[in-house]
Amino acid sequence: MTMRKMWVWMVLTVFTLVGEWHDRCYGCLEKERIGLLEIKSSFDPNGFSSLSNWGISNCCDWGGIECDNTTRRVIKLNLWGVRDVGLWGVRDVSLGDLVLNASLFLPFKELRSLDLRSNAIVGCHENQGFEVLSSKLTKLNVLYLSDNRFNDSIFSSLTGLSSLKSLDLSDNLELKGSSVGNN
Repeated sequence: MTMRKMWVWMVLTVFTLVGEWHDRCYGCLEKERIGLLEIKSSFDPNGFSSLSNWGISNCCDWGGIECDNTTRRVIKLNLWGVRDVGLWGVRDVSLGDLVLNASLFLPFKELRSLDLRSNAIVGCHENQGFEVLSSKLTKLNVLYLSDNRFNDSIFSSLTGLSSLKSLDLSDNLELKGSSVGNN
């Protein structure tokens, strides 16, 4: 009976290890890997940006991605200027302006820093703005949105992000500031 219990314990251990390995075989969690690939198709439909290596090997090693060393969850996502191409960072005008679907970032429960600078973002899809993140991304401390084309409507979608310590909206020429009560 003792030998049988030992075999059962060993088999359960192997299944547990295989399950852990399978869920993390690409570095980060599989649902986060899928989320990253969805972001890639939204930001870089032509496949010419710095995201071109996304999809190969360990997603924690992809450019612009930082994962927690213990949990392997994505904690930092840097998409700065990914819609720019070429040596001089010239914007790919064939992509046009980007209307952001912020729900793309929902799989990243441990995300602490999100950099969306310089991507020609003009706003968010209706009901898919940053307000959808407020109850899910409770660890988001840093949000860079500078050098895009947001207008004053961005302010109302950011109000629920109470964990933010740093927010950069500079160089959004469409911002007038009337929503923040400037006199």
